[in-house]
Amino acid sequence: MKMPWRILFCSPHRISSRLGASKVYVEVADALASLGWKATVVGPEEIGASEGSKEYPRVLRSYLRNNAGQFDVVEYEHNRLPFPRSDFEPKTLFVARSVLLSHHFLTTPIPPRPRLRSRLAHFLLGDSLRRSYVRIVADAIRTCHESDLVNVPTADDVAALVGSGIPDGKVLIVPFALTIERRNALARSTIEPLMPIIAFIGTFDPRKGMADFPGIVARVSGARPDVQFRLLGTAGMISDAAGVLGHFPRALRDRIEVVPEFDPAALPKLLAGCSVGMFPSAIEGFPFGVLEMLAAGVPVVAYRVPGPSAILADENLVPRGDTEGMALRLLALLEDPARLTAARTQAIVRAGEFSWDDIARRTAARYELEVCARRSGVCELGVSLP
Repeated sequence: MKMPWRILFCSPHRISSRLGASKVYVEVADALASLGWKATVVGPEEIGASEGSKEYPRVLRSYLRNNAGQFDVVEYEHNRLPFPRSDFEPKTLFVARSVLLSHHFLTTPIPPRPRLRSRLAHFLLGDSLRRSYVRIVADAIRTCHESDLVNVPTADDVAALVGSGIPDGKVLIVPFALTIERRNALARSTIEPLMPIIAFIGTFDPRKGMADFPGIVARVSGARPDVQFRLLGTAGMISDAAGVLGHFPRALRDRIEVVPEFDPAALPKLLAGCSVGMFPSAIEGFPFGVLEMLAAGVPVVAYRVPGPSAILADENLVPRGDTEGMALRLLALLEDPARLTAARTQAIVRAGEFSWDDIARRTAARYELEVCARRSGVCELGVSLP
């Protein structure tokens, strides 16, 4: 009887099915488990490190030296294992995964918080911050170079890695996805009558468009006095609704609903009635929030940056920082019922193209092939190659 394939996921963040970074590892593990794989997910605590610790890479190296041989495949974050491949078990496939590629932070600087003190600090510490990103990218390049395979969600990530010397054939594009159950649950949102509500899912911080939100809200509200905004899952840099609302002019606050945290099961109800979605994020890996809005029949307008641009049609993308362009695209959907109806149908269809079942099968096939190659073909493939 064939033994199940064994895979270890090493998340640098505490394990949670709600948080974007570790959520990826959890959902990929569940999807592979559905194919019969034995999947294990460990966070910093499980390997003896603390989240955000500078010691994490060294602790991870020690942990994998002792444990990698128990698995067929090991996955870890693309910038957290900058050590020689020869340090580790040669028969285990080592895969560097990018949830959010470090390279993008050098090419797309994140603006400061829209406060005078924050802007001043950003100016004074700008060189130091850039040097920090340079070090992180150097660790990413070393980690990817020493890995057997690199797993990224978008073609933009491939281009960035190849540009830094990682061989093209070593990089595997595997987008993130939703389960069938999750898509079906979100699709139930579409039975509710539409209202002029614009949704957003994500933390409220500079990377996600904190500085751009007020301008977008003001422009849309000026043209549609009946519009409302629903910001979901904002907790992070700002923990409460009052803190988020404090970044908007007082005249706009009564039209903004802020839900800092929510149970994933409650999202279909929170999106019910929402007409369109906005996503003014500057840098992304592959945003679950966009996929979830699409699955709920909520067409999304986003900046044309890595992540959203791999999901959305060009007509729903505007240049980064173009708050006026985003407002105009949102208004065009709100004010044209026929166009909105067509966009809602297209959104649901597009979300259906990102299925964990399909992506897990493709991932398993490639991993099994690579493991067999490392072991001179002495193993049994469990998934047919596409």
